Amino acid sequence: MKRIAALLLCVALGACAAEGLAPGPGPTTPRFVDDGHWMADDGFVLGMSVWPLEDAKFVIVALHGMNDYGRFVDGAAKFWQVHGVATYAYDQRGFGRTEGNGRWPGHERMAADARTFLALVRARHPGARVVLLGESMGGAVAMLAAGESEEPIADDLILVSPALWGWSNLDVFKRSALWVMMQIAPGGRLSGRGLNIKPSDNTKMLIALGRDPYVIKSTRVDAVYGLVDLMEAAWRAAPAVRLPTLVLYAPADQVVPPKPIADAAAAMPGTVRVTCFVDGFHMLLRDLKAEHTWAEIEAFVKAPPTDRITECDGGEG
Repeated sequence: MKRIAALLLCVALGACAAEGLAPGPGPTTPRFVDDGHWMADDGFVLGMSVWPLEDAKFVIVALHGMNDYGRFVDGAAKFWQVHGVATYAYDQRGFGRTEGNGRWPGHERMAADARTFLALVRARHPGARVVLLGESMGGAVAMLAAGESEEPIADDLILVSPALWGWSNLDVFKRSALWVMMQIAPGGRLSGRGLNIKPSDNTKMLIALGRDPYVIKSTRVDAVYGLVDLMEAAWRAAPAVRLPTLVLYAPADQVVPPKPIADAAAAMPGTVRVTCFVDGFHMLLRDLKAEHTWAEIEAFVKAPPTDRITECDGGEG
């Protein structure tokens, strides 16, 4: 009752109107601004992190998950850097060090940003093998960016626990509840407290995320609604994703269900390697056994398979 009263009060005060993230100031030529920022084609400036290598032959462009930001890949990127792979990661609009304060930019804009940033990286590293990696929400953005492009946007695609829990895969109760919240209080915020979800076994890392000022702690209802739209669009885009793809997930993932991931992987017409970690969690890049995941990704980047393969922890699934 208290929650309902708060939502009604929010509506009465006019404080919970849906408010998407505004675009940049106007058309411009995309470019790297400095070591920590780049500019999209509408003049919007986004934060970025780079783990460079001189004359890199292999480059990963990494897209973070919901409420996270570009430093999510720090541990993995340092590992890859030692093994000859450079990494770029940027804060998507509305997240982290990029302007927006948790407002949803729209999934088409997010996919366009990914394609633009990839083009900048490929121009900076001519001749390098450039691989697009997306974790969770970033995996959905990566799928959409790849599936909607007539030309290959990268050499390969890596999806880590991709968030594909769209409208087609939500039950009636969840769909209805989200629709009602969107009508009542699109600007209301959800924290996820009390859901008893374990995204990782790395407790130290989770505590650090809770203290990180760039990690969003409560999510606007309209952003959740936008995320579900994104996940639906990405799931439906699977048959158009033709890049050689590595799909990594945990069957016991408590954040996103594995079935939509497996269904999407099966629908991709290109060469797909699916690896599941039976003792993993949603945050495979930061779990206690994350180095196993990092090594799997490094191997794929340097020598993608030529046959469709499905394995669970090294055993055929």
